[in-house]
Amino acid sequence: MRIFMGVTKFILATLIVTSLSIFSLTEGVKADSLDRTSPNKVELNTSSIITNTFEAKVNIVPESKAIKNHYVKYSKSSYQVKESIPKEIYYSSEGFKGYLQATTIIDIGEHFITFYSGSTIRC
Repeated sequence: MRIFMGVTKFILATLIVTSLSIFSLTEGVKADSLDRTSPNKVELNTSSIITNTFEAKVNIVPESKAIKNHYVKYSKSSYQVKESIPKEIYYSSEGFKGYLQATTIIDIGEHFITFYSGSTIRC
C-alpha cells in the first residue's frame, strides 16, 4: 500500500510540473480572460515586444554636449574652505549625463560659487 501511495504522489507531482511548464511556455496572454469587465479583447505577444525594444535601442545614436560654467552655490556652514568643495560633480539634465570639473571658485561672503565645465553625452 505504501508503494502505491508513493507512486501516486510521484505521478501527481509529475502532472503538476508538466502543466506548469506548458503554461509558462505560452507566448501571449489574453487580457479579457484576466479581467471579466473588459469589453475589448486584448492580446499581448511578448516576442514582438522584445524585438521592438531591441530595435529601438540599436537606433540610439549618442550625442555629446559641452557644458560650460554650470554653477553651484555652496554654503560656508557646510564647506568652510575652498579646498573642501568637490572638484568634480555628476551632471544629469535633459537626458545628458556626465562628470563636470570645477574651473572657478569664487568667495562671496557666506557662500562659495563654483563653476563647473565638461562634456556630457545623451543616454
